[in-house]
Amino acid sequence: MQQHALSPQPTTENYEQIRILTVNNGEHLDGILYRLKKGWKVEFRLGASLLGKTLDVFINHPLSSDKKFERHTYYQLQWVDESASIHLILPGSFHYYVTDQVEGHIKPVASGYLLVDPELKIGEHGKKLPLDCIQVQTVLAKCLGPFSTWEDKLLVTRNSGYNMIHFTPIQELGLSKSSYSLKDQMQLNNVFNENNQIIIYHDIERFVDKMRTEWEILSICDIVLNHTANESPFLVSHPECTYNCINSLHLRPAYILDATLFELTIEVAAGKWEFKGIPTIVDTEDHLNAIRHALHTYFLPLVKIYELYIVDINEVIMEFLNLARNEMPQDMNNTKAEDISIIQDPGFRRLKSTINMQLALKKYNIYRADCFDEETRLKRCAEDLKNKLQELNEAISNNVQNHLNAAIENTIAGIRYFRVQDDGPRIKEISEKNPLVPRYFTDYGAPTSLIEREDIMYSDNGCYLMAHNGWVMNSDPLKNFAEPDSNVYIRRELIAWGDSVKLRYGEKPEDCPFLWQHMTAYVEQTAQIFDGIRLDNCHSTPIPVAE
Repeated sequence: MQQHALSPQPTTENYEQIRILTVNNGEHLDGILYRLKKGWKVEFRLGASLLGKTLDVFINHPLSSDKKFERHTYYQLQWVDESASIHLILPGSFHYYVTDQVEGHIKPVASGYLLVDPELKIGEHGKKLPLDCIQVQTVLAKCLGPFSTWEDKLLVTRNSGYNMIHFTPIQELGLSKSSYSLKDQMQLNNVFNENNQIIIYHDIERFVDKMRTEWEILSICDIVLNHTANESPFLVSHPECTYNCINSLHLRPAYILDATLFELTIEVAAGKWEFKGIPTIVDTEDHLNAIRHALHTYFLPLVKIYELYIVDINEVIMEFLNLARNEMPQDMNNTKAEDISIIQDPGFRRLKSTINMQLALKKYNIYRADCFDEETRLKRCAEDLKNKLQELNEAISNNVQNHLNAAIENTIAGIRYFRVQDDGPRIKEISEKNPLVPRYFTDYGAPTSLIEREDIMYSDNGCYLMAHNGWVMNSDPLKNFAEPDSNVYIRRELIAWGDSVKLRYGEKPEDCPFLWQHMTAYVEQTAQIFDGIRLDNCHSTPIPVAE
């Protein structure tokens, strides 16, 4: 995002600072950052392309100090002497837009953001700390240990001249003990406790206050909104908070692929493929080639993932004939009508996709001059429809196969890095704990076969088959890679974090009430204690959530 300064109005030290923002037609400057300070005044003025027009300016910055900031509440600015002005009384990022009345319709003609810098204060008397004077050190909160030892451990930071400490999350961690895989967003990490003394948030707050006033050191703390640890208790009662095989049916093919790759791990670990070129320790390119061959020739043909996308041709033809026998044939001219296409089964059940049967009857149940009896005519009509369905099925199957080919290559690339490359971790063990391929989904129960896993997927317990979060290389950070229009999971393009599941907020609180309430309480608790917060994993946090 570019950083710009607005045109300053000539002032002296004793007068308020005024910045002029010239608005021009079609200038939607969402990618430009205007940095301002509290107490300044911004004047919106019309540029040459808008002179003479009667426009309305709106901004979501409150017009008075008694108003609370609400991101989606906008206030109209009044025009006085050819300018519309706002006094900046709050820090933060504020959106403005300008509209015009065109033939009775409101048309946005310009928009952008104003960033008002916060005022940082340290010491007992609130000495100001300029933003460009911050010297920050990061501290892994999980490594601080018992709370009573924090002051001694942070003494080095204090005496080294730092004026801000960045803490990683202070909440309870999941089984992996990763600093950013939180088990319970409302509980503190129990490593802070000692001698049966339970540390509470108030203890942390008092320590942070001491840092600010006595040490003259500010604090910021990470928050994690995009995922939660697999072991988070609320996932049991609120699986709707995740992307799973019940609320995100489009992920079912990706789950079957994930289960198939896990089956590869189980069989290789058991030595079943040792005489086919895949030993229990995979560490050469020859081993990778054998895995690629096994996936293409055995594992993927075993699960027939393409069946989740195509129609059962025999079933469709049978339905067509039953209906055609009781309907009048169509004129040949109807063959130029819209052609049929396959309609994806919403539940991604095997061979349960459909077609528009009424359109098929109109297109294929036609008079035929070359047929002398009804059965022959029906047979010919059904053959034409069957040929079309085979063509459609083949096109879909080829598309699915392209995704699976990409998935296999991405899988091989992952195994190569973790087990073969000299600059990788060179993992030796192959087991459920250290699978050949990182899992993309959690499991439910103790399934022992692919059939059992698929049965669970289609059952109500499919809500516990939850998609892991992760990172997608070179992707659009504003795009949610778990939504139906994404192929990231089926193509295995995700660098998955197997200790955490991706959270599913929707677009607004009503879409997942518990999750919004739970995470709001978590963020407010953290913000109440520290001078600032840092949004971790912000690259794919949904914009409505980040706002």
